[in-house]
Amino acid sequence: MAAEGIQEVKEKLALALRILVNEGVIENSGHPSFRLPGTEQVCILGHIHEHGGVLGKATAEDFVVVDLDGKVVEGKHEPVGEIGLHTEIYRARRDVAAIIHSHPPTVIALSIAGIRVLPVWLNWTNSSEAVPMFSSSRQIRSKADGQELAGVLGMRDAVVLKGHGAVTVGTSIEQACVVTLTLEKTAKLQFMAAQFGQPQPLSAQDLATYANKGRDSEESRELFWNLYGGRLDKGLSYHYLR
Repeated sequence: MAAEGIQEVKEKLALALRILVNEGVIENSGHPSFRLPGTEQVCILGHIHEHGGVLGKATAEDFVVVDLDGKVVEGKHEPVGEIGLHTEIYRARRDVAAIIHSHPPTVIALSIAGIRVLPVWLNWTNSSEAVPMFSSSRQIRSKADGQELAGVLGMRDAVVLKGHGAVTVGTSIEQACVVTLTLEKTAKLQFMAAQFGQPQPLSAQDLATYANKGRDSEESRELFWNLYGGRLDKGLSYHYLR
């Protein structure tokens, strides 16, 4: 991949990270990545904390290129510690182009209570099953841990790590980012509904009817991406909006 293309990927990853921080699903830890097309290499956030870096101010220079063994190919930082989380999902899923590891507060709260996120919001998914949960809260650093997590994720686009966070995947950086944020909103709606009664998942028939119009449609992805980017540009933070 040409240097110009890699730079563009880094800039989009940096924007996605700033959006995720602004929306409150990443604070002082969390990381996006992208598989460089036609290669076995991944562009991922570097370990910038040790150099005084702040995720909410991430730039393209904070990202590095690694191979699927986690070895740095290009960049000035070491990759984040949970490199195995990313590389092993990419090995297992040829369809995945982008991965985000985040710490969405409502998703985590439900997981602490042993509750899986349900398809209660039409914009969340076209699947009628609950989001799978990885039973351990440990960091996913090693190849073995990454393989175990990839097995729980399967062919889905999200998995919750109990008491830890979430991992979401997509065919683009924009899609993975939107999956992350709609997952947290779905968890929040489920929590709100539980204050009034037992949350009821949407029917498989309703979800199937909306399959080509919801979060995974190109039009919806663009609308969500522009919404979140617009909030960032205007300085409207998660804490202000909630």
